[in-house]
Amino acid sequence: MRLVLACAAAIALSGCSTFSSLREAWSWEATRPVGATALPPAEEPELGVRITQLQIQRDGIRSQISAEPDIWARQRLYADLHTVGLELTPLQRRLAGNKPLR
Repeated sequence: MRLVLACAAAIALSGCSTFSSLREAWSWEATRPVGATALPPAEEPELGVRITQLQIQRDGIRSQISAEPDIWARQRLYADLHTVGLELTPLQRRLAGNKPLR
């Protein structure tokens, strides 16, 4: 009998922990991403220009990596590529969050 009561209590407590996430899932809407903020219209072209510059820089580093025979020089280039990627990815996400879904 104790085992049945312990299992029932565990099931009831685990159900309580998922109720808030169930409510969020029920009201989720795919056309309105969570946390997406609109960019000011004047900032979007500047952001696009910066993204393009970083993509060109990333492609240049990738071409240097493919042409570099020395492994230690390639490792430095991979570090540069990682640094560019860390700057590029948030900007791309910010720009993508501004565009409406189709």
